[in-house]
Amino acid sequence: MPEFAYKAAGADGSIISGSLEARDEVQLATRLSAEGLFLIEARQDRLKLFLSRFEGFAVGSLSRRDLIEFCNNLSVMLKAGVPLVRSLDELGADSENKILRKALKKIVAEIMGGDSFSQALTKTGAFPRLFVSLVEIGEESGNLDRTLTDMSVHYKKIDVLIRNVRKALIYPCFIMGALLLAAYVFLAKVFPPLFELLEQFEVPLPTVTKVIMAISESFKASGHWYGLGIILFIILFVALRSRDETKRYLDWLEFNLPPLGKLFIQMRMAFFMRYMALISNAGIDLIRGIKMSLLSINNIVFQETMERARQKIIEGSLFSDALRESRYVPRMTIRMIAVGEESGTLPEQMNLVAEYYSEDLERKIATALAMLEPLLLFAMGGLALALVMGILLPLYNLVSELSSSVGSGGGM
Repeated sequence: MPEFAYKAAGADGSIISGSLEARDEVQLATRLSAEGLFLIEARQDRLKLFLSRFEGFAVGSLSRRDLIEFCNNLSVMLKAGVPLVRSLDELGADSENKILRKALKKIVAEIMGGDSFSQALTKTGAFPRLFVSLVEIGEESGNLDRTLTDMSVHYKKIDVLIRNVRKALIYPCFIMGALLLAAYVFLAKVFPPLFELLEQFEVPLPTVTKVIMAISESFKASGHWYGLGIILFIILFVALRSRDETKRYLDWLEFNLPPLGKLFIQMRMAFFMRYMALISNAGIDLIRGIKMSLLSINNIVFQETMERARQKIIEGSLFSDALRESRYVPRMTIRMIAVGEESGTLPEQMNLVAEYYSEDLERKIATALAMLEPLLLFAMGGLALALVMGILLPLYNLVSELSSSVGSGGGM
């Protein structure tokens, strides 16, 4: 959106100069009139227009933590009676996030041009579709500040759950990466000169040393091909995952992997029930709520399961009855939803389900990490022992032979 340098007259006759973003001079005059100013002269700032094109590189959507902070700040300002446009303008000026700052400037300009808040959010492309839909509901009901507060709480809980899951995955991945890197350094750089020394003296080699030598030779001769193969595998995996057929199989595998399937089901169910509770509290009906919630669930199998349940509800079934036909929905979830339907407290029951699964996941993740630490330490110790034995045993034999040779020579 272009930026105009302008001169305007105030009510007291004073001349004020400044700059504002607007679609055209008509919108600029409207914005100034709302502030009690009369536009005298305007010209488009060519330099800023040129520089603004480079701001387009700050593209992308906002992170979950950005949304939490934005919802918190905006809801507080609205509850305090600050007008929406002024609140957005001040948040944009104070924000250090380039994406958010750019989005808020555009939102303010669109609202001044006649769009609603939700319409302006859509045009930025930086906010999730579910977020925009809930803002639209908040605008229609006149409870925008409450809706923003609920979304802030919702995103905080989702963020905590995701950070716990990531913590459980990062630790073992880091340890395994460190193990593989250490093994590569020793096998490709440190051990080869020692192995050459052993071959020169024709020392008898134990089996473990022969195995390590074979692996070392393979790394030394084809290490770059292994690296290239890993990179190609990652690229191929990412490319295939973008295809619906491959993604569906991987999503099915996520739910059917024997040790971890139930954990992934709980995680997806916790996300879904949190979204459903938030949407239901905003006053959206169950059928529309399921469709909106699925926008934020990135698992095709789960989406298909809930879409089938949604169709059953349209045909006249209860939500709990529709879920009974899926083997991926835990029985406890169905019972609690049935209680909510009977008592008229469905949003509260869905929130309880989400809380239960979140807490249960935290306990299981903490237990898994506690069990994983000694196993990883054992693996590190085993690898170190194998490498040390593989090089120390033949060196010990070499030293023994040299000692024997020296002893025999001294006797003569």
